[in-house]
Amino acid sequence: MPFNFHKLKQFFMFAKPQNLNDGSLVLNPKAAHKYSLIWMHGLGDTAFGFLDIFEQMPIVKAETKVYLLQAPQRPVTINMGMKCTSWFDIKVLKTDCNIELFANNFKSTVSMEEIEDSKKMITSYIDQEAKLVSSKNVFIGGFSQGCCMALETGLSYPQQLGGIVGLSGYLFPTTQINDAQKETPIILVHGEQDQMIPCELSKKSYERLDNTKRQNFGHHIILKMGHEVPMPTIKLMINFFQNTQK
Repeated sequence: MPFNFHKLKQFFMFAKPQNLNDGSLVLNPKAAHKYSLIWMHGLGDTAFGFLDIFEQMPIVKAETKVYLLQAPQRPVTINMGMKCTSWFDIKVLKTDCNIELFANNFKSTVSMEEIEDSKKMITSYIDQEAKLVSSKNVFIGGFSQGCCMALETGLSYPQQLGGIVGLSGYLFPTTQINDAQKETPIILVHGEQDQMIPCELSKKSYERLDNTKRQNFGHHIILKMGHEVPMPTIKLMINFFQNTQK
C-alpha cells in the first residue's frame, strides 16, 4: 500500500502523554485499543526524543497505544565513563565491518549483563500488553541502540509478535531467534552513509533474518542518509504499520 499522507492526516494527534515512574511515556490510542507499540530510543536520548514524530506523524493506526520507553542512566565507556541514558554499555566506538571478527569479539565490546537487564525491562512491557491485546497485536521497534534491543527482545520472545521495526542498528551475533518469530513481519532501515554504525556491518548482521517463511520482510538502505530518521524512513514505517495492523 503506497504512502498517502492526506488520507492518514486524521490520525495525527494523541492525547497528552502519560508519564511513567521509570521516565517512559505512554501515548494512549485515539480509538478502541487494539494494538500496542513498544519503542526504544538511542544512546543518550530520552523517551521524549521520538515524541514529536509519533505525535505529529501518522506512524501507527488510531487503535494503537505507544510506549516510548526510557533507558536507565548508566556509565558508558565510550562516553569517558560518564553517565547517560543507555540500554547497554558500549566499550568500543568503531565496530568492525568484518562480521566474523565482530561476532568473535562482540562480548568484549558491550555489557552483556546490561543487555540482559534491559531485555527484562522491555519484556515486562510486552508481557503486559500481550495480556491486553494478544502478542500478535504487539509491535516493537527502536533506533540505533534501541533497534538492537528491539531485535534482541522481539526475536527471542516466545510468542509471535505483530512486527519488529529496526532503524539504524544491527543484530547482535548472540541474539537467539525463537521459532515463534520465524514468520513475524520485520522492517529494517539503514543509512548508506551512517557514521555511527557502518551500513555494511548492519547489512551483514541481518542476513540470518530473511527466510522463505517470512513473507513480510523489508531491508531498506537509503542513499546519502546518515544516523538519523528522515522523512523517507518515516514513510517506510507508516507503510509497514498500514500493512501489518489489520
